[in-house]
Amino acid sequence: MIQNNYFRGFLFTLLILFPGLANLYKSMGSGTLVLMTLAGLGVVFQKPRPSFSRNEKWLMTVFAAYMVIYLLSAVVNSLTGVLGEIRGTHFEKKTYLLTFIPIYFLFRRIHIPAWVLWWGVTLGGILVGCYALIDFGWVDIEYRVRGAYNPIMFGCLSLTMAFMAIQGYHYFRRQHLLLIIVPLAGFFLGTVSSILTGSRGAWIAIPAFLGITLYHLGKNLRRLELALIIGTFGVALLAAYNIPETGVAQRFEFAQNDLRKFAKGDVTIENSVGLRLASWDASWQMVKDHLLLGIGPGGYYPTILRMSREGQLPYAVDVYHTQPHSIYFAVLVDCGVVGIGILISVFILPVYIFFQRIRGSGPNKPAAYAGLVLAVGYIHFGLTETIFGRNLFVAFFVIMLAMLMALTTNQEEVNY
Repeated sequence: MIQNNYFRGFLFTLLILFPGLANLYKSMGSGTLVLMTLAGLGVVFQKPRPSFSRNEKWLMTVFAAYMVIYLLSAVVNSLTGVLGEIRGTHFEKKTYLLTFIPIYFLFRRIHIPAWVLWWGVTLGGILVGCYALIDFGWVDIEYRVRGAYNPIMFGCLSLTMAFMAIQGYHYFRRQHLLLIIVPLAGFFLGTVSSILTGSRGAWIAIPAFLGITLYHLGKNLRRLELALIIGTFGVALLAAYNIPETGVAQRFEFAQNDLRKFAKGDVTIENSVGLRLASWDASWQMVKDHLLLGIGPGGYYPTILRMSREGQLPYAVDVYHTQPHSIYFAVLVDCGVVGIGILISVFILPVYIFFQRIRGSGPNKPAAYAGLVLAVGYIHFGLTETIFGRNLFVAFFVIMLAMLMALTTNQEEVNY
């Protein structure tokens, strides 16, 4: 099956369409994840199996450990009476992370060419940017582009695609000079798309993304080309900030007002910055006596309700939502410091692996830089969003990480 041209053609087409369409159509992300997993499970039991480096084995172990620590925390906290009820829904997204293993097996066997990555993320950036410009309407500054699910996911993934796309600048330039317009368009429109969502949690990754991009492209580009890339990004930001209809300046003003209100103890459901800070404080209060394994998966909201009844919360219960708006605090509550250690490994190991491949002699270093964008982006996005609690966030991370690692591992693929 792996060598079947029809299968390979279907897989490559799906991977090209996935980044953009998953952000626009519900179930596209999880549907693609299921298809890739089923195909990968068949490959896992086929011989000869791919050989994996020690770091790759560690990464697969960490993905499995993330699920194991959730199960262990649930059992221990249930037996000790800290956790009242265990529900299967609390483990669903953690199971999705395990799909990285069969999907990575599949991608190592299928030998994905570099053009699948670059056309996928670039067309994805162009597609979401065009959609955002049409959907926004330029009328109501209160409206935030949502995509398939919500402005936060749409903004985070659009920005990630934009900066992943520009890492492929060399690939397109080597094909034909005129083709540089393709990654520039993906970069510009993906950035515009993120801006129009008003998702400040996505924008905090911009300094790191710019640092990766300038370090990568600054070493190999003429000054004029580098100025063109920086100018493209600068135009998008300046236009967004100075055009009132985008609401960007207003979003920054809202954040400042939210902080001032929080300092005065005035936090409501409309105070998005304040409610996050309040949720993080409540998370720490409920877990400080259970630091090792937390209070168990699904324990956050019942504890919030209990603390509210007992008068332990300074604000209305609806301020705290059903999750703490941070993957770090969510895992701390669910699995304690052990879970936090595993979560950090899920993010840091890919960063380390891609750094090693950038320093090596492989032909697909640009894909390694795109991998840095992906991993570093999720590190930032997780600060203000429970990213592994949403299907699309998990599917995008798993599929793109597996593809980028396979591209930078398969050194015989000289498609750069």
